[in-house]
Amino acid sequence: MPVDPEPLPPDLRQAHAFRTREATAAGVPAERLRRADVRSVTHGVRTCQDICGEEVLAALALGLSPPFAFSHQTAAAVWRLPLPGATGDEPVHVTRPSALAQTRRRGVVGHRGLESRTTTTLRGLPVTDLMDTWADLASCGLRTDDLVVVADVVVRRRPDLLVGLHQVAARRRRGGRALREAAALVRVGSDSPMETRTRLALVRSGLPEPELNGDIHDDTGGWVARCDLVWREARVVVEHEGDQHRTDRRRWRHDIARLRQLEALGWRVVRVTADDLHGRRLQELVALLAQLLLTPAR
Repeated sequence: MPVDPEPLPPDLRQAHAFRTREATAAGVPAERLRRADVRSVTHGVRTCQDICGEEVLAALALGLSPPFAFSHQTAAAVWRLPLPGATGDEPVHVTRPSALAQTRRRGVVGHRGLESRTTTTLRGLPVTDLMDTWADLASCGLRTDDLVVVADVVVRRRPDLLVGLHQVAARRRRGGRALREAAALVRVGSDSPMETRTRLALVRSGLPEPELNGDIHDDTGGWVARCDLVWREARVVVEHEGDQHRTDRRRWRHDIARLRQLEALGWRVVRVTADDLHGRRLQELVALLAQLLLTPAR
């Protein structure tokens, strides 16, 4: 009969991960670390836990010699920035100083140039700061609109970083053109990636810039609603409808009541979905809005 392995010391068994040298120092034989209940995270790091997400990054960090920082898509995930097509299975990006060799490990993409980036610690993980993380995404194949979506989230959290985004875009060589194009399109006030994509599609089609998340009041000054995109003089608003508006019954009823309030005050409300932002449906949407913007509200 197979013999059950001798239990690991509690501090190793209960840790999210541990270095093999720590196990050796605690008297654990190398053969014990090859048993099925111990899994390898990276060279020199083991775990007895089912870890995922940032726990994997924390475990990987145990096997890396400083200085380093998680960067690119990995830093974006730690910052919880929206990335198109992200699945959570992407390789880990690690940046080190130019004077040191790139990190070369299975599942890791190594970069150099840490000395030209600002870093911080977020939930215990060393990461590039918001501005450098955004700038690094340009070298990862993100399109201009994707970069604008990420930057809109950045300045929604930190409006004071708007000028900084322009500065980092101006000094970057790799991806600099895309960054400068994106920086020119960034606006403070967007509440969601789809609001940003809707704004970009409409403005690129020739419509004037809307006010973002503008508050609507009644004739007595009472607050009625906050709308995604607002053309105040024309009394036209665009509201983006995601699946949550359809599947959440309470939200659906609230939206209908709000729509009636706005229309009673003379506002024209156009509701759009992601499907309205492409091809013929976008053309039809733009034509409708252009007509409304030229037609005085009653």
